[in-house]
Amino acid sequence: MRWTTHQVGAVGLALILKLPAAGILAAALGGILPDLIDQRIAGCFHRRQQAFNRIHRGFTHWPGLWLGLLALALALIPPQFSAIAGPFALGLAAGGLSHVVLDMLTPQGIPLLPFTRRGRVSLKLCRTGGLGEWIFLAAMLAGLAFWFRESLNDRGLAATLKAMLGL
Repeated sequence: MRWTTHQVGAVGLALILKLPAAGILAAALGGILPDLIDQRIAGCFHRRQQAFNRIHRGFTHWPGLWLGLLALALALIPPQFSAIAGPFALGLAAGGLSHVVLDMLTPQGIPLLPFTRRGRVSLKLCRTGGLGEWIFLAAMLAGLAFWFRESLNDRGLAATLKAMLGL
């Protein structure tokens, strides 16, 4: 999936979870964080693209990593601990998890176990950058509009976005 799709999915999840602005921003970052980490690691090698192709969708795309971070955020950084740290940690973990779930829809899939290329899980519903991804992105946006339809009808788009972001 492309970063736009990942960020829409992550921010949409954060909005549905009613995270405050810090959590929504963290989810947007978490939505692309697995790929960012892979790119940064690959950047340490002389043949960056070759290294990226070798490591991409490895450990950073393992669902157990993001489920563990989500559990850790829920256990150690409860939202009442801090108005920013708790929601930020939850948003980051939720965004990373949404990234992995969305990548599971592509033919390359995600690893069932960390540090292995075998045993991948793939629903093969769409290819990255293909028409299927654009249709899925449009469906996510339509789903979010449907989810928040009453708020949109009552207040309008600008007021709904302000309310969602706690402004």
